Amino acid sequence: MITCIALMWVAAIMSAAIDNIPFTAAMIPIIASLEAIGVNIAALCWCLALGVGMGGNGTHIGSTANVYIVTVSEKLAKTTGNPDLAITPYTWAKKGLPVMILTLIICTIVMYTFFDYYAQPLGA
Repeated sequence: MITCIALMWVAAIMSAAIDNIPFTAAMIPIIASLEAIGVNIAALCWCLALGVGMGGNGTHIGSTANVYIVTVSEKLAKTTGNPDLAITPYTWAKKGLPVMILTLIICTIVMYTFFDYYAQPLGA
């Protein structure tokens, strides 16, 4: 369980620093290799998914959708002449990082409480 929760937090931090899709794509073969040696990866898969999902909210580069909306908001601010409409990377991080941390705490509590459910083999 500790490994799963640690994976969730590391995945979140990494997904806040880089886009969550390449990070997830890099982690899947690593987790799959654990299954090949007999490790039940069900909970690891859940924690990876939760970590990259919540971590992507932390910064503007955390997910492709975030990059898109920051770009759109900056264009809108420039078009209208209202700089308050721009969502800057700093503004995103100021609001996104606390949300990321709060949702990760909630995910940690849920994973801790219901670990036996999430640890059931995939497809069972």
